[in-house]
Amino acid sequence: MALCGITYRCGHTDTVEIKGISWFGRRKKKAAWYGTIDCPACRAAKVRRELNSLPALEGSDEQVARAADIREKMMELLEMLDETQEDHNGRAESGATEERTELADRTSAWLKAQASASWWIDHQEPVHAILDAQEALRGQGD
Repeated sequence: MALCGITYRCGHTDTVEIKGISWFGRRKKKAAWYGTIDCPACRAAKVRRELNSLPALEGSDEQVARAADIREKMMELLEMLDETQEDHNGRAESGATEERTELADRTSAWLKAQASASWWIDHQEPVHAILDAQEALRGQGD
């Protein structure tokens, strides 16, 4: 476990605790990875801007309040996945990565279009929501 001073892609700096043994330079690699993503505050701001452009949730007041939290967490996760994918794309050269990126983009767009509060409540587990979104895309003729 070590405290490392890092500079995020957005230019903000922070001290991050990187856990684990530094075999094969893993801590250095992890610290370098932080330089490829935006800081948590910038990511959160981006998610808030994105949430403002999403369709209004439909359902009872209770459902909408609960689903809004679930959807916000999912958008934060999608943002982190996008950043990780961007980093992977920078290092990968295979066509399969391009195919996966396209599927991820389409899945993300499909999830962002969901306006039913009950859908978000029923799909609050991110893995299940993503798999169900991809299944729906396949059903649309992929």
